[in-house]
Amino acid sequence: MFKKILLPLDGSALAERAIPHAIEFARIFNSKILLRRVLEYESSSEPVVHAEALNWNLLRTKTEHYLHEVASQIRSSLDLSENGEAPGLEDRVSVTDLEGKVAENIIDFAHREDVDLLVISSHGSSGLSRWNLNSVATKVINLIYKPILIIRGYPVEGNETVEPRYERILLPIDCSRRSECALSAGLAIARHYQSKVFLASVIKPPEISAIDPYDQDLQSLNQQYMELSRKTVKRYMTEISLRFEVENEVRILESPSIFQPIMKLSKDENIDLLIFCAHGHTGELSWPFGTVAHTFIEYSVKPVLVIQDLTRADVQPTAASQITEFTRSQD
Repeated sequence: MFKKILLPLDGSALAERAIPHAIEFARIFNSKILLRRVLEYESSSEPVVHAEALNWNLLRTKTEHYLHEVASQIRSSLDLSENGEAPGLEDRVSVTDLEGKVAENIIDFAHREDVDLLVISSHGSSGLSRWNLNSVATKVINLIYKPILIIRGYPVEGNETVEPRYERILLPIDCSRRSECALSAGLAIARHYQSKVFLASVIKPPEISAIDPYDQDLQSLNQQYMELSRKTVKRYMTEISLRFEVENEVRILESPSIFQPIMKLSKDENIDLLIFCAHGHTGELSWPFGTVAHTFIEYSVKPVLVIQDLTRADVQPTAASQITEFTRSQD
């Protein structure tokens, strides 16, 4: 499923918090890890010239040394030989440094190399801030149109193991076929760890007209709707549960909010990994993520794996993207 994992680093400890998770996914899916760091000019409009060239070359050398050190650590964790004694093993970890705008280079590289998964930390060398994602992570996540695993760059209480283990997995499903795209990844990970999987679905009561919220007919229709929804969702979730070959538990929740009960369930059950499809049955396909997936990318303190169900070709480029591509073509 995830044959190539892209792991962008910037040399900071915050960004490196994604490394153990990339290693675990490489173990589970027998993946190749592509280590990348992008060196960005202080001023993107001014090339490096004269005296600055020496400093730039020194920085490139330092970057290459750093990436090779990280690659060596990853090979050691994966029990790969440093000199590639076993056939093919030397290809499991590769390193490359790129130059230019960070987010654009990461995205372009991911599509050029046909990467299957991006593993990225929420913060990096710019440090922590009041924002849940730094600017580079936000740009990459929103435009890469690939499956992504987001790791929080800051310490989270109770989630500080050196080697992460996804022993309790939460899979929210909205009973749509589209949301089922996350099931195969969840099952593969659960099989590897013999994890317990929580299959959750939220029933959202219909909004009753504010003109007459106590109208008996409306109240009766509301009750009928909820009763039918409970039966339908229970039947569907039971079918999904029977398809899983690992321990699982169905949770059917009722709330006006989709986000809050899932977040509470994640906290109460001490979930190690949340897995979503990028869109559900109400997802606006003009955007990279539906509301629920986007909310958890932004606010969840636990690792979040989002399976992207769209490709870049499925989405109409934004006006900014079209102008940028046109400008480039004129250069």
